[in-house]
Amino acid sequence: MYTDIPGFNLVLYIFFFLIGLTFGSFANVCIYRIPLDLSIIRPRSSCTKCKKQVAWHDNIPLLSYIMLGGKCRYCEEKISLIYPLVELITGLSFIVLFYFYGLTVPLFLFCFLSFCLIVISGIDFYYQIIPDIFPLMLAVAGLLFSIFNETLGVSYLQRFLNALIGLVVGGGFLLLIGIVGQFMFKKEAMGGGDVKLMAGVGAIIGWEKVLLAIFIASFLGSIVGLFLILFKKVERRGYLPFGPFLAAASYITLLLPAPSILMNAFFAWEMNLIHKIFGA
Repeated sequence: MYTDIPGFNLVLYIFFFLIGLTFGSFANVCIYRIPLDLSIIRPRSSCTKCKKQVAWHDNIPLLSYIMLGGKCRYCEEKISLIYPLVELITGLSFIVLFYFYGLTVPLFLFCFLSFCLIVISGIDFYYQIIPDIFPLMLAVAGLLFSIFNETLGVSYLQRFLNALIGLVVGGGFLLLIGIVGQFMFKKEAMGGGDVKLMAGVGAIIGWEKVLLAIFIASFLGSIVGLFLILFKKVERRGYLPFGPFLAAASYITLLLPAPSILMNAFFAWEMNLIHKIFGA
């Protein structure tokens, strides 16, 4: 096994971090260009102020930002800190997933999910939209590779059904919340992009975890929303993009056991505590 080779694990951690940085750099391109309906392939990256094309040695993820002091080489315009942060977050997200899953098919599937979630968060934060291409890619990838996704079940059939049900439950549950919210508050309570996003996520993480992700996202969104209202950063009826919260919660669930496992562990702890208190 590769784990028996001294130092090989460290090499893999470094490898996945570097791959993550590279995907993070590409995520920046997607976040900037997709909402503007620009090609993510051509032309090469350029300074947003002086329009000079960025040389390859000035476009090395994270390192170039440090070497350039956070400024354009030609016009010395400040480069947004968001760019290296996105690269760093993507790199760290990849090595955390490697720590939890090792060299398995779920690792590569979840790294792809992590990349999409980061891009979706950036676009939704700045433009309040979630491009359909990302939920679609997640749904297709989730269903196609479901039989290799060991986290969804034991048998191939169980894994595929879990992915399919996850797609329906993830999208359906948010759609239901949106319908109820619109009826109660007389305005749109859930964007269509959020519904499609959780349908795609559900196809990858399964129906149990997608429900957990929605619960965590709602909790995080409520806390942050209350904080922003108290400090008068947004109005009480203002709009707060929900996509970043759904994305963060979806990633968090990748690091947690399935809710049924958590409940079984809780009940086992509870029974053990009762046994200690009252005796056998």
